[in-house]
Amino acid sequence: MTAAFVASAVIAGAAGIGDGWWLPLHLFVVGALLTAISAVTQMLAVTWSAAPAPRPDVVATQRGLVAAGTIALVVGRETGRTRLFVAGGAAVVVAMLCLAAILIRIRRDAVTARFAPAIEAYVSAVLAGAVGMTIGILLGAGRAGSNALELREVHLTLNVFGLIGLVIAGTLPFFAATQVRSKMSPRATPALMRATSAVLAAATGVTAVGHLAAEPIIVASGLVVYALGLVAVGAMLPIYARKRVSWAGPRVVQLVAGIAWWIAMTGALAVTSRRETDDRAVLQALVIGGFAQILVASLAYLGPVLRGGGHRRLSAGFAITRSWTSLAAGNAAALAALTGSGRALAFALAVWLADIAICAGRLVLPTRQDQHV
Repeated sequence: MTAAFVASAVIAGAAGIGDGWWLPLHLFVVGALLTAISAVTQMLAVTWSAAPAPRPDVVATQRGLVAAGTIALVVGRETGRTRLFVAGGAAVVVAMLCLAAILIRIRRDAVTARFAPAIEAYVSAVLAGAVGMTIGILLGAGRAGSNALELREVHLTLNVFGLIGLVIAGTLPFFAATQVRSKMSPRATPALMRATSAVLAAATGVTAVGHLAAEPIIVASGLVVYALGLVAVGAMLPIYARKRVSWAGPRVVQLVAGIAWWIAMTGALAVTSRRETDDRAVLQALVIGGFAQILVASLAYLGPVLRGGGHRRLSAGFAITRSWTSLAAGNAAALAALTGSGRALAFALAVWLADIAICAGRLVLPTRQDQHV
C-alpha cells in the first residue's frame, strides 16, 4: 500500500495532476507515510517489546481505514465533493485513534520496557496528528472561519512535525542501529530519548500556537528548538564503522541524508517564518529530501526482511536495494524542489520512481538465485 501511494504521489507531482502540490503532497503524507507508520510502529513495537501482536482483523481494519480514507479524501477534494472529503478525512482520523489504542495496549502488555520511549513517542505523535487532521477537515469543508490561514499552518505543523516527525524521531535511535546491524549507541538512554521526544513535542506545540496567534517570532523559536531536538536525536545514533557502512551502502547514506535535509529545512522554515516569506519550496524540499528519503531508505531495509526466505535470499534482497540511483535521484529532486526547477524536479522524480519500481519488482518476482535457494 505504501509503495502504491508513493508511486501515485510521484506520478501526480511529475505530471502536474491536480491543483498545485496539494494532491501529490497528501497522497504521499497521508497515504504513503501513514500506511507505513501504521504498519511499522506496530511491527517494531511488538517485536522489540516482545508483546503479543494485535488481532489481525483489528490491524486490517485500521490499515483499510487509512487507505480508503486517503482515497476518499483526495477524490473528494479534487472533484469538489465536500461530503466525500469529510468522510475520507474522518476515516483517517478514526484510523489514527485506533492506532493509538493498539499501541497503548502493546505498551501495557510489553515484556521488556526497552522500547517504551519509542511507543510513547508514537502515541504522542498519533494524537497530535488526529488534532491536525481534524483541523484539515474543517479547512477543506470551508468551516475554518476567519482564521483559515492560521489554522492551515497549525494543520501543517501538527501533521508534519508532530505526527510524522515524532514517529521518525522516536524510531531512529533504534532503527539506525538495525540498518547496519550494530548495537545501539550508549548515548541513547531511555531518559534521554524521552527528554528529546518531550522537547520535540513541546516545540511542535509552541510552533502551532505561534501560527494560531500569528506571531512569527514564536513560530521561528519553536522551529529552532525543534531543529536542535533533531540534532540531539542525531547525537544518539551509533557511530558507524567503515565495514558496516560499506555493507549498508546507499541505504544508510540516504537515511543520514534524509535526517540532514530534515534539520536544514526545519531551520530554513524558521527563517521564512521570521521573514514572513513564501515557504512552499522549503516545505517541498523537507518532504522530498527529508521524509521521502528516510522512508525509501527504511523500506530498502525492511523489504528484503519482510520477504524472508533464509539468509541467502535475505542477502540477495539487501544487494538489490543497495541503490545509488535512488540516493542521487532523491537528493536531486530535493534540490530541484528547493530551487523551483520544475522540469528538473519532474525528471528526478521520474528516475526515482523507476528505480523504486525496478527494485521492488526484483524483490517480488522470483529469480534463478531464489530457485536455487
